[in-house]
Amino acid sequence: MKKVLLTGTALMAFVAASFAQSNTTTLQQNGNSQSSMQEQNGNYLQSTVTQDKGASTNFGSFGATRQESVGANGNQATVEQKNASNSNRGYVTQLTGTGNVGTITQNNNSGALSSGAIAVTVGTSSAAVKAAQGNWAGIMQVGSDNKTTSINQSDISYSNFGEINQYGSTNGKTLIDQSNRSSGNTAKIDQGTASAGVTASKATILQQSNSRDNQAFVTQIASNNTATVTQNESSISNVANVSQSGTYGIATVNQGQDANFNKATILQDTKGFYGGKYNTATINQTNLSGQNAATIEQHGIYEVATINQGYSAVGNEATIQQQGYASRASISQYNVTNSKATIKQDLVTQSGGIDVAEIQQGSSSMAASDRNVATITQDYSYNTAKLRQYGNGNTATLTQQIGDKNVIKGLGTDADGQYALQQGNNNTLTVTQNSGTSNYVPNVANVSQIGNGNMATIMQTGHN
Repeated sequence: MKKVLLTGTALMAFVAASFAQSNTTTLQQNGNSQSSMQEQNGNYLQSTVTQDKGASTNFGSFGATRQESVGANGNQATVEQKNASNSNRGYVTQLTGTGNVGTITQNNNSGALSSGAIAVTVGTSSAAVKAAQGNWAGIMQVGSDNKTTSINQSDISYSNFGEINQYGSTNGKTLIDQSNRSSGNTAKIDQGTASAGVTASKATILQQSNSRDNQAFVTQIASNNTATVTQNESSISNVANVSQSGTYGIATVNQGQDANFNKATILQDTKGFYGGKYNTATINQTNLSGQNAATIEQHGIYEVATINQGYSAVGNEATIQQQGYASRASISQYNVTNSKATIKQDLVTQSGGIDVAEIQQGSSSMAASDRNVATITQDYSYNTAKLRQYGNGNTATLTQQIGDKNVIKGLGTDADGQYALQQGNNNTLTVTQNSGTSNYVPNVANVSQIGNGNMATIMQTGHN
């Protein structure tokens, strides 16, 4: 075992290299514009870099650790640049090995505080980081079965950029936290590539608690991966993008609890040689959350997509697009006004069908949901479209084309669930079913309108 402990005041540069087994290196630097690079080779490596200035502002420092192992596990690397830190860069590289732990902390009043500062992004150089006053944290891991990989840029932090890249499978806890009155931050997690997928991994980004103007990006390639982005609790003007390629993926974006002007996008598709199937995507924009946009796009089979919006919200938009067959899409917008819900299950040729789409706008137990628009489009056969709207001045358009044995009905399993429902006044419903050249069983449209001044148009063509 080899242990190294160094401390310094206004230390300008330091490089530590270790080439034995079970090494431990600790470096402490006090002051500004520090530079540290530790390199370790072996197994069960431990590295800690602390760059702090006590009660004063800590800025312009670079702290990095590079660890490389051969067939063993248990490496740990920590970089701390916290407490009023600005324009610092922390970096951890862990090559091969398994069960690694990588942690970077740049929290507590960190990042740009001046109005003229710019946000640090992927393309920003280290020189620009210093000029912008925002911090840059990056972790790269090549090995598998990593235990904890985290970047903490929370607690009143501004214009920070955190990125994690993992190229091994079964990463148990990968986290970037930019929460608690933080703004202008960017978080990015990439797990796997098109030629080398990563399986059974978890990625989480937190940008919540009065945080605004943040961006979150998660990319996962291969199977059995889970991604979660949370931008809740009075968070405004945030962007969340999740992309998964492969099978059995689970993606969730939460932008609720008085969160407004947010945008969430989930893409689950096929990339490289991975086929998309059995994926699940969920976007929640609820509880006094308005002017939000949610989009889910899935390419594959047996997919499930769900969008929940509402509760005293205005001007939300929800869109689900599914390419494939035997998939299910659901949009719920409760107690909303001037909102749009769109489901499209028509993005392929003759391989589509056996899909279920359902839209609910409003509830009989809540205040009316008025002036909303619902649209469902389905291609080919054995599809089911379900609709339920409560309120006034709502519009619904349901289209099933080029197929047979399609059904339009309501939500639920009771008697009311047999009919696509509009309850209220001055609502408009348009139904189109076109079986094309099919000679099979007719299509069925069951609709119900309750109230005054409503209008319904049903068009069935072909062998109905």
